[in-house]
Amino acid sequence: MDRNEWKEKQAKKPAPQYTHFDRRISLVQCFKYVTSPEKISRHGFYPFIHYTIKSRKVKDGRKEKPKERQIYYAAHLDGWIYRYYSYLINEAYNRRVKVEDIDDVAVAYRTDLGKSNIQFAKTAFDHIRKACVCYVMIGDFTDFFDNLNHVYLKKQLCDLLSVNRLPDDFYAVYKNVTHFSYECFLIGTL
Repeated sequence: MDRNEWKEKQAKKPAPQYTHFDRRISLVQCFKYVTSPEKISRHGFYPFIHYTIKSRKVKDGRKEKPKERQIYYAAHLDGWIYRYYSYLINEAYNRRVKVEDIDDVAVAYRTDLGKSNIQFAKTAFDHIRKACVCYVMIGDFTDFFDNLNHVYLKKQLCDLLSVNRLPDDFYAVYKNVTHFSYECFLIGTL
C-alpha cells in the first residue's frame, strides 16, 4: 500500500473525538505536515494524557482483585504522526518477513494479511486438530511494552530500515514514544 492508499484508508475511519491539549484535526488538514520528514524531525510533541482504568472480573461468584490498565492518549496531531510512522514501519516489516520467508509465522500486529486475530486463531486451532503430535505454548507478557529494552528496540529499528543511524524524523518519533511525558487526569475532568 502506498501512502496515498494509506491516506484514503485512514480517511474512512472516524476521527478521534477525545479532548486533548490541541484541537481536533483531520488527516486532510495535516497530511502534508505529517509526511514531511523535515517537519517531524523538529516537531514538539505534547505530553500524553494518562489515566487508569480499573476493572474487576467475577469468577465463580467471587470478585477478583481489580485489574488496572494504563491508558495514554496522544494529542491529535501527534496521533496522526504516530499512525503515519506506524504505517511506514509496518510496510518495512511486511517486506522483511516476505524476504526472510516467515510471512506465515509472525502474524501479530500485521497490517497486510487481511485477517483478524480471531481468523488467525481459527487457522491455528485447525492446524492443531489435524496434527498427529502437537505442542502448544501459551504465554502472557505482563507489561510487555513497558519493559522493552529501548537500546535493543532502536538497534532493531535501524536494522529494519537498513540504516546505521535512525533518520532524524524516525529518531524524533522513537524518542518521544520511548521517553514520553504525560499528565494525569481523573476520568470526567477533561
